Amino acid sequence: MWDEDLNDLEEWIRRLRVEYDIFFNGHRKKPPEDLKTRVERQVKRLAEVNMNFSERFRYNTLVGRFYVYRDHWRRIMQEREQGAEAKAAAPPPAGGLDSRPQKLPAGHTMQITITDPAAEEEKVRKLYEWLSSARNRRDHAAPQVSYQQFVKYISAQTQGIKRRLGCASVVFRASLEDDAVKFTARGSEAESY
Repeated sequence: MWDEDLNDLEEWIRRLRVEYDIFFNGHRKKPPEDLKTRVERQVKRLAEVNMNFSERFRYNTLVGRFYVYRDHWRRIMQEREQGAEAKAAAPPPAGGLDSRPQKLPAGHTMQITITDPAAEEEKVRKLYEWLSSARNRRDHAAPQVSYQQFVKYISAQTQGIKRRLGCASVVFRASLEDDAVKFTARGSEAESY
């Protein structure tokens, strides 16, 4: 009896999810509030009708899915707003360099060649900030490594690869592909002994 209305609700929730994905990926300037309002009205309207057991079960399932999505979208919007407020309120650090992590586009790559991490702290810092930005882009990121731990790791990798391969420097390459960070280190062929 209410199958057509439930089908509409299911389709609208699916479309709303797609529209929010498009918005959060930066391909639309405004969130799809009109479609969200339509879904909310349909949810309220169907809550008041007399359905049989299977229709009520399907309705509750759809509404539960919608509420999970809505909470998720609300959290992302709050994080974006708080990030924008913090970015606007925070003064730039000394030296004029912005050390706050920036959002990175998918497919973005960073490559840095390091000979001596202790003498090339600016390069190590730049690589650390890039990886932090990539980590912040993902929803379920692992705990972040401190800068001091990262410096120790880069120093150990640089010394180990230089000793093992007999090269003068090490190329560190990090890329972001489909929200997955790929991080590699290899000896620099152009500068080998």
